[in-house]
Amino acid sequence: MKCIRSRAPIASSPSVRRVMQANVGRQTTPELVFRRALHAAGLRFRKDVQPEWALHCKADVVFSRKKVCIFVDGCFWHKCPIHFELPKTNTEWWDEKIDANVVRDMRQTKWLEDHGWQVIRVWEHETIGHNLHNIVEHLKYTLTKKYGASTSSGSER
Repeated sequence: MKCIRSRAPIASSPSVRRVMQANVGRQTTPELVFRRALHAAGLRFRKDVQPEWALHCKADVVFSRKKVCIFVDGCFWHKCPIHFELPKTNTEWWDEKIDANVVRDMRQTKWLEDHGWQVIRVWEHETIGHNLHNIVEHLKYTLTKKYGASTSSGSER
């Protein structure tokens, strides 16, 4: 199955294009905080890798042998139902851009699940405080209960 990528709308001006190109979607603070918490809990994983070679996307955290991948989604870029606010200028363009991200996320999640992966999506606001602890504990439970064996022994490479 070939994954079809949709294109985001064309930037409304050269300055908007420069700002968009400067946004790097890797190694964000929420991702770093999340990975540190996983590591501190004894979980070993791969970071920023493609779970499947045929799908053009990289997950933030991947447990390859257990076929579990995690995406840490930014509240703005992925349209968090709690925190997303559409910008007041160039509203139509931003709405189209963000909606394209959401559609892409759903398509990638479905593709991965259809190929045997468990996909977990974490909002950036969930990497703060007690929520983070709960997510890490749930993940540890899921990995050990569903897949057996220790999650901390060995490397995930």
